[in-house]
Amino acid sequence: MRTEHPRRKFGILGIIVVVGLVTTACNPVFGTAAGPIRHGTLYSDSGQQYRYTGDGDTVTATAPSAADPSIREAFWRTDTPNYADQQSCITWHENSLSQGGDPIQPGLAMRIAPTGANGAGIKAITVTENVMYYGVWIFNVHVWDSTSTTNPFTLVGQFDLSDTTVMWTDDANGDPQGSLVPPPWHICARTQASQFAFKVWTGDNAEPGWDDPTHVFTTTLPEGWVYPGYSGGYIGHLHSGQSATFTGFSTLPLCLEPDMSEDAYCQAKIAG
Repeated sequence: MRTEHPRRKFGILGIIVVVGLVTTACNPVFGTAAGPIRHGTLYSDSGQQYRYTGDGDTVTATAPSAADPSIREAFWRTDTPNYADQQSCITWHENSLSQGGDPIQPGLAMRIAPTGANGAGIKAITVTENVMYYGVWIFNVHVWDSTSTTNPFTLVGQFDLSDTTVMWTDDANGDPQGSLVPPPWHICARTQASQFAFKVWTGDNAEPGWDDPTHVFTTTLPEGWVYPGYSGGYIGHLHSGQSATFTGFSTLPLCLEPDMSEDAYCQAKIAG
């Protein structure tokens, strides 16, 4: 049975506050439509895209036949609000090595927005499993701009999550042997001005608090990466016949989170 992160609800009071936190401009429409999901290509050598199915609560991305493994995409629900300071959560059910072969790359994307001439490109901040050298217990934070002619992605931070994602047993000789904790894996991220934070937990384990130093990781974004955007999922490096399923989408303005009620930044936002 899949374990989903519960979707957060908010009522009339929350909606009133949201009006003050969300950009007053109309939410931009961009990306490729797939039912209740939209998606955009952050990078692809071939121009290929993944195919998306699902009802918005459960989303599966599937690689085309003869897939280009360089494809990396962000996807989001069509009903996701558009704002800069947000908390978003997602659960994935296939991690880097769960399908065998070369590792796939699931992740979470924040501040997904159009960029470039006529908004034809896409930019986002992502936190993803690492695939290089099979160091899949490493999580990377990147900023992406698909219109860049030099490098569409820039590494912002790299974090060792082996204490959370690796389990250890003894082999026949009594030597320690590590293996990845099986999915589902859950992740939440927060954007607050130039600060980016995320936390990861696995299976049926309780969600750690944002004050948990062993599960929460933070970094500072480069200049120019504070702007309104959508939040959703990220998927990359699927090979032919591979797919990845995500559940538990939730998005909420950061300052509506109960533990942020006393935060000076949030108090100023709501009052202002």
